[in-house]
Amino acid sequence: MTQRPADDVLEFADVAGLWAWLAAHHDSHPGGWVRLSKARSTRPSVRFHELLEAGLAYGWSESTRRGYDADSYLQRFTPRRGRGTLSQRNRLIAEQLEREGRMTPAGRRALG
Repeated sequence: MTQRPADDVLEFADVAGLWAWLAAHHDSHPGGWVRLSKARSTRPSVRFHELLEAGLAYGWSESTRRGYDADSYLQRFTPRRGRGTLSQRNRLIAEQLEREGRMTPAGRRALG
């Protein structure tokens, strides 16, 4: 059995909820664990790629993944610290977000 992290677990049933939360908290919340449903689960949840896109748009980063239960896992999600190196995948996603008008000033600052 996987042990639950000590800090709060964030859960988002849909993408709109995730983006709304980031809009309100991107510059004031220290981050934490986001509970994501596994692909075969019927539990409502944002998917990893949706978390990644929203994070890039607001200057947040995903890192460690941990098991949670049979239907979900936890993904560490925190504000980016400094202007680190972006993977090619993340650069392409950030460029797409910019073209679509979804990149925020906070995301631009964090990505440099």
